[in-house]
Amino acid sequence: MHAAEVAKRLGVTVATFYRRRPKLHMVDGMPRPITSTGRPSYDRASMEAWLTRNDPRRPPAAANDSIAPPMPNSDAEWNRFLRQTYGQPAE
Repeated sequence: MHAAEVAKRLGVTVATFYRRRPKLHMVDGMPRPITSTGRPSYDRASMEAWLTRNDPRRPPAAANDSIAPPMPNSDAEWNRFLRQTYGQPAE
């Protein structure tokens, strides 16, 4: 999979893709190209998986996802979290 194909799938021009590529690699976790010189080529399977995970049209994650909610920073937040989660006041 070449850069032009990836740019088309992302809905941007090739120039925009090259400009945003460092951010896509570092922040969004896009796989690195399999070539180190010339036109970047990407492994098709890993790019398809990444594009599937990062597609903006993808529905939101299910409520029972494996990502834990952020931990409360204070006792008041913790008590509110316990009340919302378990329906009873904290002791």
